[in-house]
Amino acid sequence: MRVLLKNALLMCDVRSEPKVSDLLVEDGKIAGIGNFTEGANDEVHDMSGKLIMPGFVNAHTHAAMTLMRGSAEDMRLQEWLLTKIFPIEEKLTPEDVYYGTMVAQLEMARKGVVAYVDMYFHCDAVAQAVLDFGMKALITRGLTDHDGDNGRLKQNIEYFERWNGKEGLISIGFGPHAPYSCSLSYIDRIARVALELDAPITMHLFESSKENYSLKEIMKTKLRECKVIFAHCVHIPEKDIELLSSENFFVAHNPTSNLKLGNGVAPLQKMIEKNVQVCLGTDGAASNNTLDVWYEMRLASLLQKASDPRNISIQQALIMAIEQGAKAVGLTPGRIEVGADADLIVIDLNKPWYVPLDRIKNHIVHSGNSLDVFATMIKGRWVYYDGEYPTIDAKYVFEKCEEAIGRLIGTTS
Repeated sequence: MRVLLKNALLMCDVRSEPKVSDLLVEDGKIAGIGNFTEGANDEVHDMSGKLIMPGFVNAHTHAAMTLMRGSAEDMRLQEWLLTKIFPIEEKLTPEDVYYGTMVAQLEMARKGVVAYVDMYFHCDAVAQAVLDFGMKALITRGLTDHDGDNGRLKQNIEYFERWNGKEGLISIGFGPHAPYSCSLSYIDRIARVALELDAPITMHLFESSKENYSLKEIMKTKLRECKVIFAHCVHIPEKDIELLSSENFFVAHNPTSNLKLGNGVAPLQKMIEKNVQVCLGTDGAASNNTLDVWYEMRLASLLQKASDPRNISIQQALIMAIEQGAKAVGLTPGRIEVGADADLIVIDLNKPWYVPLDRIKNHIVHSGNSLDVFATMIKGRWVYYDGEYPTIDAKYVFEKCEEAIGRLIGTTS
């Protein structure tokens, strides 16, 4: 069946201006942009008063941590991890992770996210949740060797063999957790496996001031040859920023989580000036507490404008939230063009904060919010539409999550 979206204000990519157009979707792809006559069997939607644009990308999260939302507040990173998060995570079952991931996807789809990067465990459950919902995800198993590898890397390889490329929705990468939880030799070992499999890597880097190795030491490993999404980079020494300007490196900037855990403000403007490819992440809901990339986009911009209002232009904010995220994840095009996967969001412009309409890109960054998302489409399939989730029984997911939370949090608080 063809899906015909009529009379929309269409922004095909973050570098172009919106224009009124119809959009034709067929077999999960953008089939046409222009003016179209309705076919007898077309699914037709009048999108008058609405903006269609590429969806947001969440370049760093731990999706199933929705189960811990609000359970560990007002703490620094290490206390937060050691006294609250790790004890809960030890009790998580695959079913817990499945429903925690599912509720994260419900939230992200509602807020205009079409793809995300996940670092967690029980990745079979994560992958199944991705397929059942119809989201796109780069899934990585969190890897540490502070207590020995315990088969984690082997498990990650098995996830790759089972799930990579499934239905065009899933990519499997590798997730060395951080320089404080992985030895240099282990990081090198993971990188060699990733290179052999042509798989990406994601890793926390300089989230806090406590790291075991310098970036120069890390770059002596094979990691320097991999495609890597480095999350946070709050405390990266200024002299080392240039080391991240490689074409195969990305920084996932997580401003809310960085602030909430008292880690500070990342040197975003300096990274951009040194040609580092920056995208946006939310981190997990236990440290944010939402999975709202739209909000992260505005906050990232405003934090840098505190010192100079010329920092982080409207265009740069949108590039981070959409284009660079799409490039980092590699599953979604980050643009609307014929032949590309139909990964898009619909924004309801019938709000006071979008007046005047001739400045729509400015309003997206500094006036609008994620609750203005009317619909989210991934690979030509509606995953959220006007208050409904066509692929999932949201009420049942909420009930299963509440059951899990009662068991997990009730015994740790």
